[in-house]
Amino acid sequence: MLQIRPFRAWRPAPEKAHRVGSRSYVAYTPEELAAKLEGDPYTFLHVIHPDQGRDAHLPRAERYHRVRRKFKAFCDLGHLHRDAEPCFYVYEQTNRGVASQGIIAGVSVADYRQGSIKVHEQTLTAREALFTEYLEATGINAEPVLLAAPDDGGLEYLMTLVTGGRPDSDFVTNDGVRHRFWAVSDLTWRHAVQELFGTLPALYIADGHHRLASSARTAEHSGAADVDPKAWCLAYVLPHTHLHLFNYDRAVTTLNGMSAEAFIEALGRVGSVEKADGPGTVHGVVCVYTRLGWHALRLPLPPPGAPPAEALDPARLSELVLGPILGIHDLRTDPHVHFVPGTHGTAELERLVDSGTMAAAFHLQPVSFGELKAVADSGGTMPPKSTYIEPKLRSGLTVYSLEDV
Repeated sequence: MLQIRPFRAWRPAPEKAHRVGSRSYVAYTPEELAAKLEGDPYTFLHVIHPDQGRDAHLPRAERYHRVRRKFKAFCDLGHLHRDAEPCFYVYEQTNRGVASQGIIAGVSVADYRQGSIKVHEQTLTAREALFTEYLEATGINAEPVLLAAPDDGGLEYLMTLVTGGRPDSDFVTNDGVRHRFWAVSDLTWRHAVQELFGTLPALYIADGHHRLASSARTAEHSGAADVDPKAWCLAYVLPHTHLHLFNYDRAVTTLNGMSAEAFIEALGRVGSVEKADGPGTVHGVVCVYTRLGWHALRLPLPPPGAPPAEALDPARLSELVLGPILGIHDLRTDPHVHFVPGTHGTAELERLVDSGTMAAAFHLQPVSFGELKAVADSGGTMPPKSTYIEPKLRSGLTVYSLEDV
């Protein structure tokens, strides 16, 4: 039985919300980050990156302590206010005309440990430990884990009971993304939501495997259980139909000593290869771009009974092409492979190859939620960068305190 819990979020005042929320600081170029920090006193980047990179020489514990101090300063200055009552937060994000709507809440780390919140990605122990140290030192969770619910429409219906009213916040960020929030403290509605989640068989992590794993570690270190804030993790849960999965394409800097002609010939020994006018839209077919233009490679079918993770197009491409033909065996570490989000479009792949930056590019079809679910249900893990998932969440719009004060 899945559990979710309302909480008292620290949130920006509506008139400041469009300036407070931020992407991860690693998503900015050094120049963008410097300009943002110098030009906007309200951005949550001041909390995430309090000394603008001048603290790199300090021990981690001290750097994290400065994050905690800066967060408290943001609260003292009135940039963030805490809700008086526990709430669930209905959040809607609209990007390029496509809307996603879900509920921000606390999810139980016990459900995660028991396998009711399912994973499709392996976590790195060192990164888990780093995130755990951060949570314990700062006392805040400022960016929700993104979870998908295999909902039959019940969650959507409950959200419509809220979204017909005026939102608490409605703003557009500089990238053209619209954000709308409704804070819901009504007990009847809250109980209906909790009862619905109690009927769901599982939730699926779309983004944030390390953040959820570190929340579970934090709970274990402190012995937290039941309603202790440390026994819960900040999450944004949406119906899987509101989750938008895009392809993650691959581009390579080398053809492993082959000419483009020899490379296309080698692909013909993997599966059927045909010249193409442009990228296609069929699963099981990888579209390859070289200086010779587009070619369509039809991958052989996976062996009968192959685990769901091994049957994915990204896994088959690695197994049949990137490894044996190009000598790229570890996508996490090999410098010759680069990943291009599908939202950039195939014109970006053509540009990379035509400019000589890359030797070849591979256009893949998006992994479906059904495929993601099958991998997670089987206990498998997807290859790195198999999906580019939206919505992309911002830090600082709903901050969860691990300290119940």
